[in-house]
Amino acid sequence: MAITRSAFDYLDDMFSTLASQENLKAQAANSALSTGLEFYQKKEYSRAAGEFKRAIAMDPTNVQSYNFLANSFLAQKKPDEAVKVYKNSLALDPYQDSVHVNLGNIYLQQKKYHLAENEYKAASKVNPGSTLAPYTLGQLYVQTERYPEAVTQFKKVQKMAPFDANPYYSLGLTYNKQGNHAEAVKQLTQAVRLKPKMAPAHLELGVAYAALGDSAKAQKEVDILTKLDPAQGELLRRTIAQPKMVSAGGGLTDNFSSLPLPSPISWLDISFDNAPNKSKEFSMTFFFDSKMDAASVQDLNNWTITRASGGAAGYYNNTLPILPTDASIPQNPISVVYDPEKQSATISFLLSQNATSTATIDPAHMVFKFSGKDVRGKAMDSSADQFAYAAETPF
Repeated sequence: MAITRSAFDYLDDMFSTLASQENLKAQAANSALSTGLEFYQKKEYSRAAGEFKRAIAMDPTNVQSYNFLANSFLAQKKPDEAVKVYKNSLALDPYQDSVHVNLGNIYLQQKKYHLAENEYKAASKVNPGSTLAPYTLGQLYVQTERYPEAVTQFKKVQKMAPFDANPYYSLGLTYNKQGNHAEAVKQLTQAVRLKPKMAPAHLELGVAYAALGDSAKAQKEVDILTKLDPAQGELLRRTIAQPKMVSAGGGLTDNFSSLPLPSPISWLDISFDNAPNKSKEFSMTFFFDSKMDAASVQDLNNWTITRASGGAAGYYNNTLPILPTDASIPQNPISVVYDPEKQSATISFLLSQNATSTATIDPAHMVFKFSGKDVRGKAMDSSADQFAYAAETPF
C-alpha cells in the first residue's frame, strides 16, 4: 500500500535539505578560514587572502573572516582595501572596539586625522573599559600637536592602568613637548620605576633633565640608555649636547700669549709706536663643534670681551692693579663673520693707543665669550663658551 505524503512532509524534506546545505557551507567556510590562517602564519598573505575571501563567500556573516582578510591586506601594504573590509565587518557588528582601533590606525598612518579620531572615540564608546582606544587617541593628539587633549587621554589611561609604564612615558613625552620639563621628570621617573629597561622613557628623561640644566642627571640617563640600547644612547647624547668652542686664534692675536705683562700696546703691532690715539682692528677666529645659528653668531651683543678675573683664564695683570696707562678693552666686537662650512666665527675688534703713546695691555688675559646658540636652538655649553690665550683651550 502506497504511503501518502502530505505537503508538510515535503516542507520538512526541503528544510532538511536546506539545513544540510547550510551545514556544508558552514563547514566549507570554517575550512577555508582555517586554511587561510595557516597561510597567514606562514606569511603567505596573498594565498591567505584568497582563502578568507572563500570563507566570506561561504559564510558572509562571520566577522572574523572579514577581519583576517583586512589584516592580510595590511600585511600586503594594501591599506585602502583593508579599510573597505573593516567597514564591512563593522556593518555586521559595530561593537568591535578592536576593529575601530585598527581602522583608526590606518587613517592615522594616512594622516586622515579626523577619521582616525572618530574611530578611536567609537572604540572607547563601545568598550569604555579598554585602555587601547584612549591611549592611541592620545598618540594622535601628540602627533597633531594637540597636547592638552593628549594629556587628558593619557591621564585617563593612568587611572585605568596605574601600574602600566606606557601612559606615564607618553605623558612625560607630551610634557616635554609642551616645555613643562619638571612635570615630565615626574612622569618619566615613574615610568622607569615601573619598567626600568624602558629605553624610550630614559631618552625622554634625559631630554627633560638637560632642559632643566641638570647635566649630571642627563648624563646618567645617557649612560643607562647606552647600556640598554647603544644607538639610542648615542641619539640622546647628540640630542642633549650643547655646542662648544673647540679652539680659537689666528692673525696678529697669536702674539697675545707670548708677550710679558703688562706690555706696551706697540708690541702687539708696530703701527702703535709713537701714534697717539691710533686705533687698529684685530681679528680672532673661533671654531665650534656644531653647526651654529648664523644670525646668533653674527649678533654683536652675543659676544663680550672682558679682563680675566679668575678661573681657567687666571687674572688680568696677574692680580696687579689696573695701570692708568692700561688700554681700554672693548666690550663687544665691531663685526662677526660666520663660516658655516668651517663652523667658525671670525670676530673683529678695535684696540687703541692712548694720547701719550704709552698704552699698556695684557692681551693673554683678555676673555672672549659667546652666548648665542646653534642651529637647533641649543645654548652654549657653559664649560666651553669662553676663550683666553692664557687658558690655551676654551673653558
